[in-house]
Amino acid sequence: MCVRTQAVAWVLAGLMAATGCTGARPQPPPAATLRDDARLQAAVESARADFLPAGRLDRLDVTVLLAAPDGSWLRGSVGGQAPWYPASCVKLGFAIAAVQWCESQGRAAGCLDAHVAPMLRISDNVETGFVVDAISGAPNGPVEGADVEAWIARRLATERLLEEHGLLDGQRFINKTYPTNSGEEPVGLEAVARERHGRNMMHADGGANLMLAIVTARFGQASSEYLRPLLRRPPVSSHSFMGGGFPEGTLYESKVGDAYDTLAEVAYAELPDGRRLIVSVFSNGRDPEGPDEQDLTALAGFARRLVQRLPVADD
Repeated sequence: MCVRTQAVAWVLAGLMAATGCTGARPQPPPAATLRDDARLQAAVESARADFLPAGRLDRLDVTVLLAAPDGSWLRGSVGGQAPWYPASCVKLGFAIAAVQWCESQGRAAGCLDAHVAPMLRISDNVETGFVVDAISGAPNGPVEGADVEAWIARRLATERLLEEHGLLDGQRFINKTYPTNSGEEPVGLEAVARERHGRNMMHADGGANLMLAIVTARFGQASSEYLRPLLRRPPVSSHSFMGGGFPEGTLYESKVGDAYDTLAEVAYAELPDGRRLIVSVFSNGRDPEGPDEQDLTALAGFARRLVQRLPVADD
C-alpha cells in the first residue's frame, strides 16, 4: 500500500472509531482488585526516605503494586496523583491503543508491529509518530482549511479508550514524542493541539494501572501476549533505569522515559522468590542542562531499597 493510500485508510479508520462505527467491542474482563496495604505503604515510604536526595534527584513520586496470594494487588504510594511530564512512558498508552485499533479492524493484535515494536523496544520517536497517526486517523497537516476541532477529537482516541476502561484518571495522551515523523517540533495541527491541550501528562498511579492492565490481560489475552514480550528486557540495559536494583534472575518488563528533568520508569518484575510487583516512578533525576547521554541509573538505588523492604510473598 502506498504512503498516501495508507494515510487515507488510517484517517477513515480513525473516523469510524471516533463515531463508534467499528462494531461492538467484547466486554473486558473484570479489573484487578487493588487494596491499600499498610505494610507495603511503610516499605515504600521507608525506601523513598532512605533514598532521597540522590544527587540532583530530590523529587520522587511512586506507586507500587504487589501481587497477593488471593489474586488481588496490594498498593503503596507516595505522590501517586502528582502530575509529571512522562516523556516516553506515554508510549504505554499508545501501545494499548494500537492493539485495540488493530482488533477493531478485525486484524491481529500486532498488525502495527512494524511501528509498535520499535516504539516499545528502543523507544523510537519516529515510529511512535506513525502509531499515533494510525490509531487516531489524524496525521499532521496544515491548520488552514482544516476542521481543527474534528482533528483534535480524533487525536484524543487513546484518551477515550483509556477513559472507557477507567484508566485515564486525568492523564493526557495526545501529543507525539519529538522529534518524530512529522518534524523536529510540533507544527501545524500538532502545534495547535499542544497549545490547546498542553503537554502529555501522567502520574505514578496511572502508570502503575496501565502496566497492571497489560500484565493482567485487561484488554484481552491477545493484547497481553503481544505487548509483554516487547516490554521485556534485561534488568540492566540502556532501556531500564531501575533494573540494577533488582536481584539477579528477575524477569523484567518496563518502559522508561527521560526528557527535560524527568527520569521515569514503569516496570513489572517477577522476583526469583516468586513475588510479583509493579513499580511506577517519576522523578527529577535527569539533568536538563546536561549532555544527551547521561547516567540515568540513579533509580536503581531506590529499587534496591524497595526490594529489601517488601513484605514477603506468603504474608
